[in-house]
Parts: sequence; C-alpha cells; structure tokens
Amino acid sequence: MRASEAVKIPVAVAEAIIAHAREGKPEEVCGIVRGRGLVACEAVRGRNIAAERIENYDVDPQTLLLQFTFEDQGDEMMAIYHSHPASVAYPSATDAWNAHYPDSIYLICSLEVDDAPVLRAFRMTPHWIELELARLRRDLPFQAVRSGLFGYFQPADAPAPPLLAPIAALAPAPFYVDFYTDDRDRIVDSRIVSIVEHPIDLVTS
Repeated sequence: MRASEAVKIPVAVAEAIIAHAREGKPEEVCGIVRGRGLVACEAVRGRNIAAERIENYDVDPQTLLLQFTFEDQGDEMMAIYHSHPASVAYPSATDAWNAHYPDSIYLICSLEVDDAPVLRAFRMTPHWIELELARLRRDLPFQAVRSGLFGYFQPADAPAPPLLAPIAALAPAPFYVDFYTDDRDRIVDSRIVSIVEHPIDLVTS
C-alpha cells in the first residue's frame, strides 16, 4: 500500500468523530470506524476504559468485538479513532504503545484549538526487533510517558543516532522506541512502532 494513498472519510463520519471529541473533552474519547480498505462509512462510539482518560485511551472490548459483526457483513474495522483534547493530532508514545491493530488506520482528532478541530490519519506498525535496551536507555533521551512507560521519538527529518542504525534499516523513521518497566525498574517489554501518515479526503456521499 502506498504511503500517499488517501483515506476517504464521509463528512458525516468526520463530524461525528469531532462531536464525540468535543463532548468528551477534557478526557480523550475513542471509537472505531466501519468501512472497507481505506474507505470509511460509519463511526461507532466506544467507551474509554483507560485508568487515565485525560491523557490515554483504551477502547472497550464490546466495541472492538463489533469488528467481527462488520466482517460477517462484508466490511471491516478499517480505523480506530481517539481524541487529543489539548495536544496536536500526532501519535504520542502512548498511542504507539497502544497500536495493536496494524491493519487498521488510526484517526486522531485534535481539539488543541477548540474552534479549529484537526483530524489526521496514520498507520502505526509495531516491530519487535532485538535491542540493546540497557544501552539505549543510558545513551538516548527517553521520556517518561506514564508510570512505567518510556518513549523515544526518531523524526524523519533528523539523522538517527548510530545506536539506532539497525532499527532505522528495518523501520524507517519516523518511529518510536517504547519500553515498559516493572515496579523494580526492570525492562519487561519493548517495541518499535513506525508511523506513516495518510492524507484524508473528505467526501460528501
């Protein structure tokens, strides 16, 4: 699939996502989008069951299970959406960690400016690559994202540090390196998540 291929979203679907985001502010909202391929047809509201809903989201299982109903009817869960009530419409390290559906598009609705909502579309693909995490943690400026979760962002317009050269060869930037620690500060899980943005075409029918 070409990175430049557009996601086609009916105006009514985009408006439904924006309305949900506005109703939920200051908490993040979330839901799924029914459609086929990169063509959306319906936004389905979900419940955000994350413990920290101001800065995180977790779509409730009942909503996610609707993907099987969609498939029975010839459609699919073509996207998962959530809002950023006070930040830009770009995946955070937490969003990257939560990206469990690489075949789905991730839609982010930003309400950073209340009267100018922004909706953007991304493909987020996790990669499990063998890493020298202790060394990376020591030498790279990881940010504490939330309790136990740390993230490093490698933008596309900056050279990757030599330590990340093996990763950059397998997962072209931009990407996140995320890792989780336990209550003894031991690294227990990690992943690299690459990000590809897709343009959005708003359609009226």
